[in-house]
Amino acid sequence: MLECGPEIVALKLGEEGSCIYTREEKLKVPSFPVNEIDPTGAGDCFDAAFIAGLLKGWSIKRVAKFANAVGALAVTKRGPMEGAPYLREVEKMVGLGQAR
Repeated sequence: MLECGPEIVALKLGEEGSCIYTREEKLKVPSFPVNEIDPTGAGDCFDAAFIAGLLKGWSIKRVAKFANAVGALAVTKRGPMEGAPYLREVEKMVGLGQAR
């Protein structure tokens, strides 16, 4: 897929985490264990978090870990928007402290 032009390919694997591919590296990033209630919207939350991390200039590994946490928290509530977490919830799960 990278041969078709994108610089980054993120493959979401649900409870298995994610795989991130760039021209320089391949990462398998584990998921966070949560009690899944409803997966609706989790992929959108992952995507938004991934893009936000890239825009902040974070490393690919940090971006993927952050996006995995956001996606994981998103499935803990019923509904497509209700599970979208607050930043402090994600920071607590990931152990990032204040996101920079």
